[in-house]
Amino acid sequence: MSNRPNDAVPETMPPPDRRIAALRQAAQDKHQQAVQRAEVGIRRLIKEGEEINFRAVARAAGVSLDFLYAHTDLRQRIETLRGQQRAEDRPPPQAPSTDDGTVIHTLTEALRRERTTHRERVQELEQRLAAAHGEILRLQRVIQAHNPRS
Repeated sequence: MSNRPNDAVPETMPPPDRRIAALRQAAQDKHQQAVQRAEVGIRRLIKEGEEINFRAVARAAGVSLDFLYAHTDLRQRIETLRGQQRAEDRPPPQAPSTDDGTVIHTLTEALRRERTTHRERVQELEQRLAAAHGEILRLQRVIQAHNPRS
C-alpha cells in the first residue's frame, strides 16, 4: 500500500467532467439569482420613489457595485432610470430677469446645479474606473492561472 495523494481519493467521487459541469451550473445559478435580486431591487426602488443609482440598487439587491457595472443589461437599465429621474427633477428653465441681482442669483444657482451634476458624474466615473481595474486584475489572475509559465 502506497501513500500517494491519489490513493486518498474515494472511488465514489464523480469524474472531473461532471464536477466541472456541476460547478459551472452552480456559478450560473448564483449569477442568475443575483440578476433577479437586482431586478427586484430596482422595482422596489421605483415603487417606493427612491433615487435610482448604482449604490442604491446594490444596497437594495445585496449585490456588489462591480456586479452591476459588469452586467451590461443592468448597467444600461440603471443609467436610463437615473437619467429619467434627473430629467424629472430638473426645474424648467427660467428666463433671466433684467434685474442684475436676479440674473446673478439665477446664474449662480445654475452654476451650483452644474457643479453638483459634474461632481456626481466624476464620482460615478471613478467608481466605474475602479470596477474596470478590478476586472482587469481578475482577468490577469485568470490568465496567469491558465498559463503558469508566464
